[in-house]
Amino acid sequence: MSEASATVSRLGMKPMTILIAWGALLWASGVLILRWLVSMDALHGTPQVLAYALTIAGTVPLIPLTPRLAGLPRSDIVSAIAVVSMTALLIDGIVIGYFPALYSADPAQARACAGALLWAVGVALALGFAMQPRTR
Repeated sequence: MSEASATVSRLGMKPMTILIAWGALLWASGVLILRWLVSMDALHGTPQVLAYALTIAGTVPLIPLTPRLAGLPRSDIVSAIAVVSMTALLIDGIVIGYFPALYSADPAQARACAGALLWAVGVALALGFAMQPRTR
């Protein structure tokens, strides 16, 4: 059995379902925050840099929480974050491709929202790897 299929079978259906739902919820929460930022014209220039920096701070507590929500051990942080990230990326791809007005009526701002979500996913994956317990 390959390492990837061993990881999926180890996670099981219930944890996978929880992680997918968690990913969708985090994506939706991110959209609400981004729509609020767009309404303040805060997704370009200095405010955008601040929003990106705050994304890091806001993501840190979610990393250890994610496997716990799915009943997984800390050693599964990277797998858990990967499933949540996959979910958010799939939704983001569908929305920016077919329903960009969900992010903003302005195409440039919709792309800025999609870009911010891509940044957040990258941050989550990087933090997941950084916070993964080390094995000897």
